[in-house]
Amino acid sequence: FFSLYTHIGDGGVLWIVTALICLCFKKTRKTGLTMALALIFGALIANVTLKPLVARLRPFQMNGAEILISAPKDFSFPSGHTVSSFAAAFAIFRNNKKWGRTALVVSSLIAFSRLYLYVHFPSDVIAGLVIGIACGYISDKIINSRL
Repeated sequence: FFSLYTHIGDGGVLWIVTALICLCFKKTRKTGLTMALALIFGALIANVTLKPLVARLRPFQMNGAEILISAPKDFSFPSGHTVSSFAAAFAIFRNNKKWGRTALVVSSLIAFSRLYLYVHFPSDVIAGLVIGIACGYISDKIINSRL
């Protein structure tokens, strides 16, 4: 289950597609803009800045464990899957509580899958959660101040 579920978060594609769909409809356009901005912030902070700066090996690399998925090529800290998932989900939540709760459950399962599959340490996922929520919150504040 988690081997398949973790791929939902690969590259943030689920969240990017969701943001693009939201942008197509006037009723959800603000949510789509907030999600897009949150995803951009999350990628810049996590993937462009922190991962190469911290350069932390993944748990399976430290003890030679075999894992159930293809070995990720980038560094471990913070969890990019968790950052993108919580950035987008929190952006949704700030604009629509009902759909946001569902998105937060999906995000939580994606984050847990990264631990279960032994590709992240708990601190990677916790940092990803905090960064993601901060990106979603800040993006919501920026978009709401402009619209």
